[in-house]
Amino acid sequence: MIDLVMKKVETEAELITVLELCYRVLGIRDDELYGYDAWYKRLQDGNEPLVYAVKDEKIVSAVLGRSENSESLVIGFVACDENFRRQGITKKLLGYFEELARKQKYKYITLGSKEDTFYENCGYKVIFQIHDQNIYQKLL
Repeated sequence: MIDLVMKKVETEAELITVLELCYRVLGIRDDELYGYDAWYKRLQDGNEPLVYAVKDEKIVSAVLGRSENSESLVIGFVACDENFRRQGITKKLLGYFEELARKQKYKYITLGSKEDTFYENCGYKVIFQIHDQNIYQKLL
């Protein structure tokens, strides 16, 4: 059994460490929508699920969402450390993210990805394609 702890980002220090993982894994840099300042504002607002998984005292996976409106969340980042992939960690973390979204009365989650099977295995359906990306959605 995986010794795994799933947590909400609650402090600026946690956010910084989680974003370091995301930027490293995804190759994304600071920008207006997904940069540090935008995520810090979301943390302060407290409405969006920002979650991460810890294994062996190390942050190994993250799912960060942003509110599109009162019914809809957009997942901005899903990242897993290369050494911890294919262990079911991110799938479990995504389930935790969805549970928090349901508690906050969101009705659906949307995300864009070039990945073609992971999100379908997590119950997401392709609703359209744009710029070589699948746009997935899951009703909660």
